[in-house]
Amino acid sequence: MKFERLPAKAIIIWELLAALLFAALFSLTLFLLIPGTWLWYTLLWVLGALCVLTTFLYLPLYYTSIEFGANSKVLVYRKGVIFPKTEILYRDRIAFVTVYHNPLTPVLQLSTLTVSAAGGTLRILFMSTKRAEALAAQLARV
Repeated sequence: MKFERLPAKAIIIWELLAALLFAALFSLTLFLLIPGTWLWYTLLWVLGALCVLTTFLYLPLYYTSIEFGANSKVLVYRKGVIFPKTEILYRDRIAFVTVYHNPLTPVLQLSTLTVSAAGGTLRILFMSTKRAEALAAQLARV
């Protein structure tokens, strides 16, 4: 079985979303707390450290940990940095396969593949649209 990775656009989107989240948290800290107090400085330093650790350490490690592969019997999805997790769906138990498109799909060429089977659902975010549709067609032929 050959394992594949997500496109590099996925980590860029994750980092942009993390930057927006931390910008919102910084803004709340700056406007809701009294500037110059020890609590204000502490929260700014903690948020800054979390932003740096998340953006430059955790998200790249998480991106490199994600891989998926399919053969004639199973679909395997691996992910996780601190606690690695492997999800396996047997092909003969797959009920339906769906490729979700969002409004930015024509621009970014990224989609979400959802595979539902007896016992669980597997969702792979930020796959390239062509690969998601090809994998969906391959999995639908059971």
